Amino acid sequence: MDTQKDDEIDLIALLKTVFVARRFVIKTTILFAVLGIILAVVSPTKYTASSTFVPQLSEGQTNSPLGGLASLAGINLSAIMGGQPQEISPSLYPQIAESVPYRLALLDATVESNTSFRDYILSQSGGVAILPLLKKYTIGLPGLLLNKQTDNNKNLDTSLFQITEQDKDLFELLAMVVSIEVDDQEGLVSISVELADRMVAAQLAQAATDLLQSNIIAFKSQSARNNLDFIESQFESKRKEFEEIQDSIAIFKDQNLNITSALYQNQLTRLESQFTVISSVFQELAGQVEQAKIQVNKDTPIFTIIEPVSVPLERSKPKRTITVIIWTFLGAVFSVGWVLVKSPLQQIIKELQS
Repeated sequence: MDTQKDDEIDLIALLKTVFVARRFVIKTTILFAVLGIILAVVSPTKYTASSTFVPQLSEGQTNSPLGGLASLAGINLSAIMGGQPQEISPSLYPQIAESVPYRLALLDATVESNTSFRDYILSQSGGVAILPLLKKYTIGLPGLLLNKQTDNNKNLDTSLFQITEQDKDLFELLAMVVSIEVDDQEGLVSISVELADRMVAAQLAQAATDLLQSNIIAFKSQSARNNLDFIESQFESKRKEFEEIQDSIAIFKDQNLNITSALYQNQLTRLESQFTVISSVFQELAGQVEQAKIQVNKDTPIFTIIEPVSVPLERSKPKRTITVIIWTFLGAVFSVGWVLVKSPLQQIIKELQS
């Protein structure tokens, strides 16, 4: 009972302290609210364009978290279960978007007025992020000079991807404006782009979606396409032989119209035998070409678009009402906390000084 009474007395004392300093609390809260209003008005407007699709995986594939974890561990559950040996899990899509080839291709994507996104960003005031530039030319200045000296002393392999410091800064900007989220439970893949220009945001979101799907299709159908190219090359080679042996038989018959010797019959029989063999191989390759084309179509992933990209009408940032409420709440918490801590803090300082 005494403990509860002391707690009640302490609580009443704290409330009295806050009540006595109510003017300070109100003024501070109003000041923070004004700061929140200014910040909400001054903050740049952002628009978010997004798309959502579902990749149709091959038979034996799964969108479960177990399948994603197995893919990250290098285990293909579909191959074990008898599905297609090559399949890329949706959980790996964000890693594709973080790759250098994908980002370079996205920077070259066409946005408004047939301008690449790279040129659009560089043409904007403050297009490249300020913090990376400050970091590069202050803390990273020694490393930047060393890298320049090293680059001048050696020749890099032109077959490798080479990125500049500008590309690196643009990659960091892409990481801030482009995001890819994967729902392992439902198998949904969402791509969103946040920019100040609503039209550019929609165009970049569409480019990011198309580029990601193209990379997935290229990966999935690569084996089938290589097989198709090989069979088509063999088919073209046999087609030439087939046409040549046809012409040879026709020429041989034209040159020996009135000859009925045994030698003529033997030569004609040999030519017709060659024609039969080549014709059968040619027909077999023709069937294999059609089968390979069917396999390419079969291995090409299909994406079901749930939410297509559209030009956003409403801004996503700043959320002015929420900003003002948060700053007002912070002002109230700060002022009340300062009132409650001020007296004990002054007492502790006096004790330390004495």
